[in-house]
Amino acid sequence: MSREVNAYWAAALLGTLAGMRSMAPAAILGQLSRKGALSGVTGTLALVSQPGVMRMTNLLALGELLADKLPITPNRTAVGPLLGRVFTGAITGAIICSAKKKSVWAGALIGASAAVGAAFGAYALRKRAVKKSHLPDAVIAIGEDVLVGVVGMSLTSRLTRPTPVSVPA
Repeated sequence: MSREVNAYWAAALLGTLAGMRSMAPAAILGQLSRKGALSGVTGTLALVSQPGVMRMTNLLALGELLADKLPITPNRTAVGPLLGRVFTGAITGAIICSAKKKSVWAGALIGASAAVGAAFGAYALRKRAVKKSHLPDAVIAIGEDVLVGVVGMSLTSRLTRPTPVSVPA
């Protein structure tokens, strides 16, 4: 039985990660591109595979990890940051679906929707965790970073795993 990741499920996961850390899905796509998992992406969406774009998204993702801990960082549910998360979720959802030869528009919608839900859900969970645990917000934010990293690595691993070949009996 094939354990291949469904493109729409991957778009939802990337959108969810965008809601938590807006640049993480772009960095994940860079990893997927390096491993050849986005070779089917064409047109404007293929820009993600350019080495300069991959370096830039990695730097932006790292910068976001650091900036998230600062007290001056705006709330992820404020209009500007939320729109950025919607954009990232939509683009990464479209790209992963393009690579898997599925509907780019469905991927974009799924990714954007998941980003909105995750932005509000993760914000509420983080605020509650800070209140209940009495830990500093930065400590809870690091836990969120770890979760995003683990899910991202798992998704990357699943999407780059060779597809099993069935041999006729």
